[in-house]
Amino acid sequence: MPTHYQAASESRHFAGRFGLSFRPDGQVVRPGQQGYFVRRPRADRAPREAGVRYDVAPGRWGLIPLFSKDGQDEFTFEARGETASAERNFYQPWKRGHRCVILADAIFQPGAEPGSTVRVSRLDGEPLSLAGLWNGWRSPAGECVESFALLTLAAPDKPEQRRTVILRDAWIDDWLECPVEETAAYLRPYADDKLLRNHVPPDAAAPAAPRAAAAST
Repeated sequence: MPTHYQAASESRHFAGRFGLSFRPDGQVVRPGQQGYFVRRPRADRAPREAGVRYDVAPGRWGLIPLFSKDGQDEFTFEARGETASAERNFYQPWKRGHRCVILADAIFQPGAEPGSTVRVSRLDGEPLSLAGLWNGWRSPAGECVESFALLTLAAPDKPEQRRTVILRDAWIDDWLECPVEETAAYLRPYADDKLLRNHVPPDAAAPAAPRAAAAST
């Protein structure tokens, strides 16, 4: 599971993949901080304009369940793909089809050595499409607060470790649009040979490695 991620930094990815006019800031996002996610427009908002399939929304990384009293729930930034449909914190967003995509230039996760950090990105330089669940929570003051969690799976070779679900490009629309009963079909490991892993200073958002160096890694 990543300790933080580097949000996508180029507008063209939101325009090309989702038809959205959005200027991202490429910020580093950590649990409890605000990021941006792409989803189908909320059903309880104004009718969607003709041709508008998705919108981009700000939200806290750390899903706030509907039953939360104060919005300060802990340990909700990761939704386990194997059990999220039945977990108290996540089953309502799951059954409502509140799926989302978080575009990230890279994710950062603990390395094998104590204190080490690994930067994971796509070998081709395109952003990672991270699968998530989102929710809207009504605070005691009446404010609607939106939030999201990243979906994870057990690593095939090390079940005790968790890996963020990265969607294949061809699956993005299907992930956002599919019926609830088909959700789990898209929670599969991403091909390791299409990812680049670099060791970076602990808890750092390091710049991407030069493409020439990536090819030789």
